[in-house]
Formats: sequence, C-alpha cells, structure tokens
Amino acid sequence: MQTGQIIKGRYQIEKLIGHGGMCDVYQATDLVLKKAGVKASYVALKILQNEHLNQPGAAKILIREAKKTQQLSHPNIIRVYDFGADKTAHYLVMEWLDGETLEEVIKRSRPNGLNYPSAMKLLKQIISALQYAHCQGMVHADLKPSNIMLNRDGAIKIFDFGVSKALNLSADIYSAEIKDETNILCGYTPTYASPEMLKGEEPSVKDDIFAFSCIAYELLSSKHPFNRKPADLAERLQEKVFKPANISNSKWRVLKQGLEFEPSKRISNFDDFTKQINTRYWPQLTAAIAFCAVATATAYGFHLKNTKIENLIAQIQSSNSNTIDDSQFTNLTPEELLHTVNTFPESKTLLKDGLLRKHRGQIIEIYEQKINTILNQKERRYPDYYEIEKELNKIQQFYPDSLLITTLSTEISNSWQATADMLSERINTLLEQGNYASDSKGNDIYQLIADLGTVKKDYAFTPSAMAESTFTKQYNKTSDNRDLIGLSEIIRAGNIMFPQHSELLTSAVELKDAIQQIDTYYEQKKQGQNPQYPYKAADLFYENQFDNLKARLRKVRTVNQLDKLNGDVNKQAETLPEDFSPLIQIRLAMATRYLEFSDQFLQAKRERTASSVMKKANSLFAKVEQARSRSSS
Repeated sequence: MQTGQIIKGRYQIEKLIGHGGMCDVYQATDLVLKKAGVKASYVALKILQNEHLNQPGAAKILIREAKKTQQLSHPNIIRVYDFGADKTAHYLVMEWLDGETLEEVIKRSRPNGLNYPSAMKLLKQIISALQYAHCQGMVHADLKPSNIMLNRDGAIKIFDFGVSKALNLSADIYSAEIKDETNILCGYTPTYASPEMLKGEEPSVKDDIFAFSCIAYELLSSKHPFNRKPADLAERLQEKVFKPANISNSKWRVLKQGLEFEPSKRISNFDDFTKQINTRYWPQLTAAIAFCAVATATAYGFHLKNTKIENLIAQIQSSNSNTIDDSQFTNLTPEELLHTVNTFPESKTLLKDGLLRKHRGQIIEIYEQKINTILNQKERRYPDYYEIEKELNKIQQFYPDSLLITTLSTEISNSWQATADMLSERINTLLEQGNYASDSKGNDIYQLIADLGTVKKDYAFTPSAMAESTFTKQYNKTSDNRDLIGLSEIIRAGNIMFPQHSELLTSAVELKDAIQQIDTYYEQKKQGQNPQYPYKAADLFYENQFDNLKARLRKVRTVNQLDKLNGDVNKQAETLPEDFSPLIQIRLAMATRYLEFSDQFLQAKRERTASSVMKKANSLFAKVEQARSRSSS
C-alpha cells in the first residue's frame, strides 16, 4: 500500500506502522470524520498481505477476527469499527492507539523490571479484560506482550483475540514481528503457550492464565521466566523459575501457581488469582508455630493458663498495686501479657512498657496470625477487612512507631481498596452488557453489590456512562417487546443501580402491571370465566401498536394502502373488545380518510369508484356507532 492511497473511498493511508504474519497495519485517516471536523480522525487499518489474498479462507479469518472483537465491549479491549473489502484489499478498521506495546515497556525496564505497584497498574487492566472475555466464553489463546498496547493515558488495550489459531499464523499488530518467536504452532506463539496448548489441546482459560503469568513475570523482572524456551521444552529440561526481586514472597507464591506446567496445579481463573494476589500471606513459620502451639495444648493446659490470667487480673483489681510482686508480671508469656496489659496498675506503667518492648516480635507475630486467619476464612467470600482493621488498631496502640505495622497497615489498606475496585469493575462490566439476571456462576450483580457493601460499606459505587446508556436501551427493548421477565429485571436492577431514573422506572412498573393484567384476563378467558376487560391496562399495553397504526395512516397516499391498513386493524381487533377506545379512534380516522378519497374521486368524475370508497367509510362509521352503543348500554 502506498501513502495517500484510499481504501473503500474513506480510509487514506498515512504510513506503515506494523508488520505481522498475515497482515500489515497502517495509520490511516478516516476522511468522513476529518470532513466532519473531528480532530481525532486517525484509525488503524489492518490489511491482508498480498501473498495471502489467494489463500483459501484468509479473508474469512480476518472477518472472523473483526466479528469476535466486535462482540467484546470492554475499555481494555481494542474496538473494531469496520471491516470489508474493496478492489485492492481486505481490511479491518480499528481504533487508533497512541502508545507502545508491553514488549517495548519490558525492554525499557531492563535490567530490573518494573516495581510491583507499577506492574500491577497494568496487570489489573489485563485481568479485567480477560475476565470479561472469559465471561463471554472467549479465550484469547495468543496472549503476549506484543498483543498488548499501553496508551499514553495509561490505558491497556488487548487485541488479536483468537485469530491466529484458525489460520496457523501469528499476526502481531502495532509492532514488528520478533524472529525468535515466529515458529508458530497451531496459531499461537510458543514462548507464551502453555504445555497443553503445545500438545494441541483445545484452548482454555488456564492457557490465558499461563501466558498472563509469563507476561507478569517479564514486567517484574524484564526476563522471560523460562529464558524464552517453550513450556514443553522447559518442562523436559526441568527449568526452575526464580522469584523476581520486585515481588514479595507471598505474592510470588500466587504468581508461581500461574506458571505451573501441570494444569491441575495452575490457578483456574482470574477471580482466584485476584483474590489471592490481594491477600497477605504471613510467614509460614509463624503459622506453623501457632498451629503446633494449638495442637499440643491440652484442655487442662488451657484451663491452667486461663485460671492464671484470671487470678492475676483479680489480684490486680483487688490489691494495692505496691504489694504485687513484679515477678508476677515478668513471668507472663506474650499471650498472657496481651490478656492482662489493660489491667496493669498505673504504678507499673514502666514495667508494662518494658515487657511490651521485650516481647515486641512475638506479640506482632500473634497479631499477624490473627490477621492471616481472618484473611483466609473459607466460609467468607471476601476477607473481613473491618475485623482486620480492629486488630491493626490494637497492635498500633502498643507499637505506634513500628515500620512493620505501618507497612502492614498500608498493604491491607491497598488490598482493601483493590478488592472493592475489582468488585466495582465487575459490576460495571455486567451492567454495560445489560446482564441483570441472577447467575450462579459469579456473574450476578446483586451478589456482587452485596459483596461490595460487605467489603467496604462506604464505597460509593457509580455506574459508568456506558452502563447508564445500556440501561436505557434495555428498557426500550423490553418495553417494545412487552417482555414481562425483562421488565422485572429492569425494575429490580434500576431500583438498586439506577434510582435516578425514576420516570423510566415508574413507566416500567406501570407497563409490567399492565402486561400482568392482560395476561391474567386471557388466562381467565381460557378457563371459561367471564372477567371484566382491563381497559386501562390495555391502553398502555397496546399503545405502541396503535401509535404505529396511526403513523402508517399519516403516510397513506392510495386507497389500496388504506385497505391494507384497514385489514391490519381488523386483525388487531380480533383480540380486542369493539368498544376499545384506541380501536374506535383509528377506525374513525380511517373512515375520514376514505371520505377524503371519495371526494377526490367525485371531483375527478369517477362516481362509481367514489361510491365504492364511500361504502368503506360508512362501514367503518357503522362499526364505531355499534361499538359506542354497546358501551353505553
């Protein structure tokens, strides 16, 4: 393609910006947008290379990519605007991305990689996009740094969803293809493919998790976890993967699970990955010591310990503080000290402070274990951060100057906020899809909003602009279709998520009630009953149908058109009482129109035709008069 060449009369080539396995990618100007005065008129134009034009199915693969990506509406997935073909090319039009690939980010971060917070800013967006795609039943199957773009505004964009696999080619865009990664097997890049993909098994969520974990490792270390060896070779060579310096031991344990060669040992989904990476796992030694202490303690031992503590507290409360021997305090274990510390007499303040300093490490370990237990309660969907906050406040009273406690508190606070943000993103993703139904597979906005309220009570959830727009569109759709179930879901979702749409919700409730009344009426008729017709409900229920009939009447230009409309009205009238007000009004309007046609024929001296049309008008007037007489009687 030459600079200045115009594709499909709309997209003008500016320059080549990338070359992949089957496509070239160009920066292009959308001439329609430019003419309309839109400043951001650049698009990315992906064009099938000439050598593939005659390859069977190549164009279909490009179209399939476009259709797949268009099914995915997510802020971190590239948008596809258009696709098609003209005399010179098969093309796909995508949003213009001004930034760099993660491949370039990794190169820039050498030799140490990004720090953990910086890497997580990018990885969280990738997780969000993949979670969404997986919820749509779509696996990327060729995730790699060159398929992920970082915009100048910090937003991540993922592209090339599944196209490579179908054609046995690896098509990178926005970047030059890397020679040592282009020995493509079954359409994916071996450097990031899981062992099971390399064996030819069907792609699954765990394949994306393996590739994602490789990318996360590279961001944190600027090195590939297996020195760019395919996973099956690395497994045979028993390659060991080492912890990057920029990640803590607890978080490394989570990331390492994503790099497991055995699928059964690998983290199964990104919900689990997110939950675990945001959970603080305290040193295993502390947990082991605590476990052994509990396991070896007998009931009698507990009884003696509690008795000792109770006796000491009673003695402190009933005796003169000066008569109490210091040895009774100094012989306390750290756990006993915690139970009695608030009952120390004022005269023993210095002794209390000294004992707290002496047992500082052990006491902090006790609280760490308490927090770790709360974080890992299996019966809860998410950790009880409020309970953790209470424990942190207690330990901070004893050691306000502790850097460890301060760091601990900051990590918990960040994890707390990250968990709430993740829930908020998942809710908005479902709302943007119009997914308001309850779902046992985790895609339930009501469970998620309840989780969010539990995790962070003061979190101010705000639906996105896209979620708001989708809500209105979904209401219009269910309203037009008179969809009772859909309206029920709209009302439930609206009351919780969109209470500001009060007028829309009122209309939805009224229409739902009308549909139920109409359904009840016809059900009773089926059962042989003689119920009273719900005229008010019917006015609302049939409002759209009669509005459409009136609109058609305004466009009538011939008697034949009017006859066709009259036939449709009579068909609609078969399920309605003759005295139904909208039916009477449309018949009167049609009769009047017949009269107008009759007058036109008389003026044209076509008396016979005029007489025939007049009979049709009189027939409608007679039906209206008959209906009115029945109504009055």
